[in-house]
Amino acid sequence: MVNLDHLMSISDYPNLFSGEDKDAIKELAEMYPDLFSSANDSIGLIKTDGGVSQYGLKVNIPTGVEQYEYFDGHLGNNVLFKYLNKYKFLYFKNGVMTKEILSFEGPPLIDPTIDALCQLATEVTGNTDTSSLREVLKILEPDEFGDYEISTADISRVDKSIRIGLIKKSTSIPEEVLKLYGTRSNTKIYQNIQGVSQLVDTLIVDDENNLVEIILEFDSTGLVKEIGYALSSEFMKDAPEGTTAQDNFPVYLERHQSHNNAVATISSKTKEWYWLSDTWYNEISVWEQQPKAVHGATIITAGHDGTKLELVYGLD
Repeated sequence: MVNLDHLMSISDYPNLFSGEDKDAIKELAEMYPDLFSSANDSIGLIKTDGGVSQYGLKVNIPTGVEQYEYFDGHLGNNVLFKYLNKYKFLYFKNGVMTKEILSFEGPPLIDPTIDALCQLATEVTGNTDTSSLREVLKILEPDEFGDYEISTADISRVDKSIRIGLIKKSTSIPEEVLKLYGTRSNTKIYQNIQGVSQLVDTLIVDDENNLVEIILEFDSTGLVKEIGYALSSEFMKDAPEGTTAQDNFPVYLERHQSHNNAVATISSKTKEWYWLSDTWYNEISVWEQQPKAVHGATIITAGHDGTKLELVYGLD
C-alpha cells in the first residue's frame, strides 16, 4: 500500500517534488483506490523540461511464465516474459495510465531473443513489419555473450509504442547503426547520436560502476529515428530486498558509496555536457538525502532536433 501520509511529509522541491505533484498523486489515489491499496509503498516520477509529469506505481507481477497480463486486460504470450523481474511500474499522465515498464533478469541479445523482441513490438504497436527493428538489433547482436543484455521494456498500448532497453557494456556504437539512423555522416541525426554516444562511452570506462542502457524505440509507424541512453548506477542505494545493511556491512558500505559516486558523476557530467540544467542539477544532486528517495535514471535521447532529457526517480 502506498503511504500517502509519508509522501505528503516529504519536503517540497520546486521541480522534482512540489505541492502540485503531491496533489496529483492524491487525485490518482482517489481515482484508483484499489490499485493504490495493492501497490507497493513506492512512487515513481518521470519529468522532462516542459513536459507533463508522470507518476508511477510499483506492482507485483508473476515471474517464470510466458504469459503476461497488460493493464488493459490483454493477455500476451512471449518467451521473454519468463525472465521478468517481480515488479513492474504503471505510469499515469493526466490521470490516465499510459505505459507500463517491465524489467528483465538480463537475457542475452541473441537470435531467439531478437525474434521475441520483434514479436513483442508487433503485439504492442500493431505493426507487423518489424524489419527495421530487427536490423538494428542484429547489428548490435554480439559475437560473444555479454555486450548487450535485455534490461527493460517501456510499453504503451495507448500510444502503440515500445522502448527497448539494452544494457550496454561495449564502448562504441557500430557505424552501421549510425548509418541506419542517419544515412550519412553529415546528417544531423548521425552527428547528434554519434556525439551523445561518444560522451556516454566515457561513463562506461570510468571507475564509478555506472550502468548504461541503450534505448531503442519502435511504434506503429516503424523504427523511431532516435537513440536514448539511460544512465544509472550498478548498485542500489540501500541493501537488496530481503537483506539488511548489517548482513554484510563492508559490502553494503562499498556498494552504497559506489551508488552515491555514480549518481554524483551522472549528475555532474550531464550538467557539464549541457543536457541537465542548473535548476534540475541543484535538486537531483541532493534528492537522495530524503528518506527513501532514489535516483532511477537520467535518460538522454538524441535525434534530428538535438537532445532531450528525462529524469526518472522516486521514493521506494
